[in-house]
Amino acid sequence: MPRGKRTVYSMTCSTASCGRRVGTLRLHRQDKKGKSWKEHKRVKYCPGCRKKTAMKVKEEKHSN
Repeated sequence: MPRGKRTVYSMTCSTASCGRRVGTLRLHRQDKKGKSWKEHKRVKYCPGCRKKTAMKVKEEKHSN
């Protein structure tokens, strides 16, 4: 069942020296459980820093 448009968010490393783009999130405004995109886990391995770091999430575009 279609739920409308999804939004693509880019994930970048929050370390000031790195700032590398690590991945993307493609989400609806909220998921089935009523969890918004801000509440999703945002800790990922950054190959530039060689450790798990918190990610900055920035909205990119809407997709079908």
